[in-house]
Amino acid sequence: MYGQGTYHDSDTIPTIFRLISAVITGSFLYVPTAAAGITPTLWPMYAFQPGHNAFIKLPFPAVSWTFEVPGAAAARKAVLNNTTIRDLVGFPIGVSVADHAVFAPNDNGYLYKLQAKSGKLDWAFDAYNQLMTTPVVARVAGKTLVFVGAGNSVFTYSHARKFGMKDAQVIRGSDVSAIDAVDAATGKLVWTYRTKGEDMPSAVFDHGMLIFGNGDGHVYALDAANGALKWKTAIQSFVSMSSAALDPQNNVVIVGGTHPSNIYALDATTGRLLWKVHPAHIFSSSGGDGTWAVADGLAIGQIETRTKGQKSVSNSEELAIDIATGKVVWSTTLGTGKTPPRNKDAVPAVDHGVIYTGSPVTHREYAINVSNGRILWTTPLKVGMKAAPTIVRNTVIQPTGNGNLFTLDRANGKVIHVANLHQGGYGPQNGVALGKTFFIGTNSGYLQAIPLQKLGVDD
Repeated sequence: MYGQGTYHDSDTIPTIFRLISAVITGSFLYVPTAAAGITPTLWPMYAFQPGHNAFIKLPFPAVSWTFEVPGAAAARKAVLNNTTIRDLVGFPIGVSVADHAVFAPNDNGYLYKLQAKSGKLDWAFDAYNQLMTTPVVARVAGKTLVFVGAGNSVFTYSHARKFGMKDAQVIRGSDVSAIDAVDAATGKLVWTYRTKGEDMPSAVFDHGMLIFGNGDGHVYALDAANGALKWKTAIQSFVSMSSAALDPQNNVVIVGGTHPSNIYALDATTGRLLWKVHPAHIFSSSGGDGTWAVADGLAIGQIETRTKGQKSVSNSEELAIDIATGKVVWSTTLGTGKTPPRNKDAVPAVDHGVIYTGSPVTHREYAINVSNGRILWTTPLKVGMKAAPTIVRNTVIQPTGNGNLFTLDRANGKVIHVANLHQGGYGPQNGVALGKTFFIGTNSGYLQAIPLQKLGVDD
């Protein structure tokens, strides 16, 4: 339920998953309730809900299985570079668990549908380019559809050279860039919408529309039933990995862009640009790398900054922007460290007035007060991380780059368990905790279903 703009998906959850209309600025609120199949029946956005804590308290059992991408073993044998392996067969982002199934996008261009309890493959859909979006699952015109965005991080030569030109529009992405709507039952393409730039950021489903940022410097809204364009807004900078974040109370969508690095707010119904913020000292691609969370009327995110005199090092900064006004309410420097090569910012997860996040710059985990930005605790993990953590009851689960899954006490940050399945590291992949099981993909081509008890989480 929504309280003061925050959705606490770990609160008591009724017994049927439904989409209800709420009398709050006419927005739809997603209320998780138990379906007969003990999974949600839809998945409306990155990490399921605006605060980006993908914990759904439904009576799903503890299951254990591993799915290996076809061809992943051969790729790992033939290719020595871990980054190349990830770009070939890695699961780059969090999965969706809906309608009895796990929908998992892969960098090999395939969207996989697996049975949630067994891991058995139902179908594989080929999008002909890398898939880096969390699939959106929604019931549209009497049919359950799965929506994914295809696109890569490549710049053509003509656009790569524009980085040195003031006010030049840079388009990111080559080959097939598109939003695809796939029949959840059959894996067949229902419609496709082609774009000039990559469609790596996850979309959000709202009022029958898919809303998403794009590598061509626009934010789009499509009719989810047929892919027809509802609105298209130019924001000047391209959106790389900043998935659309929805504030359902104010009917506002938040995205981050690069070149220039700005944060943007748009009216979800009309696409009207409401405000943009250029944070002080923001560095490199940081604006478009991070996905923002929404809580208590605030857009909350992480950026990388660099001040005069800093070389080879940068700062990790968490900040909160008032969604109604576009004013920065607070900013907190988390620390300084070696500048990451890419993927500059970690995604926050918000639960009960506290932000939980890691930092790829400082290699530490943080708990931060939502209202004022005060750091409540910090714990060194000594490894990079970018994904949103998952808060399950009294614990915080943080995936990291070396394959360690840290489980921390949410009250004080103490590490209470470390697990490593030795099947690859985790980058932007957030975990999904459903009932007693944790779902997550790796950079090496494995999709894992792990009983939460094996991660040190008590029932």
